[in-house]
Amino acid sequence: MSRLRRKRMIFLAKGRLVTLADAVAQELARFAAPPESDREAGGILLGRYRGPHVEVLKCTTPMPEDRRTRFGFVRQDKGHQEIASREWFESGGAVNFVGEWHTHPERHPTPSWVDRRSWRKQLRRHKSDPLVFIIVGTAATYCEIGSDGHLVAMGKIG
Repeated sequence: MSRLRRKRMIFLAKGRLVTLADAVAQELARFAAPPESDREAGGILLGRYRGPHVEVLKCTTPMPEDRRTRFGFVRQDKGHQEIASREWFESGGAVNFVGEWHTHPERHPTPSWVDRRSWRKQLRRHKSDPLVFIIVGTAATYCEIGSDGHLVAMGKIG
């Protein structure tokens, strides 16, 4: 009988802490393994702010209208926004959109110029709070946090 190993994800850089709930870490890991790893996947991150820190509590996963290819993911299904709105409403405004995640078909993921361009665009839309950006590879997970138009690498786990 195999036991599922829980691996809490915690990233720390420049006085900021990003934590992922176990359920989120497990869900992201699911898309880094076959058969899901055959195509990139992604979604949004939902959580709350604790001072300069971000606590990721939930995530969305690929939906029917999203585009998934071997080397790309485009989130376009309206279901992501619907889930974010519902979580915000049900939590009395405590749970918010805090970022996004996607996979890369590589062991140790590194952001592409397309990733960074997309992240900067998100930062221009969400000026008041920091945003978390996660890339899940087949052996490691990469995290950056962005605020005030600047991105800071938080490192890799794995």
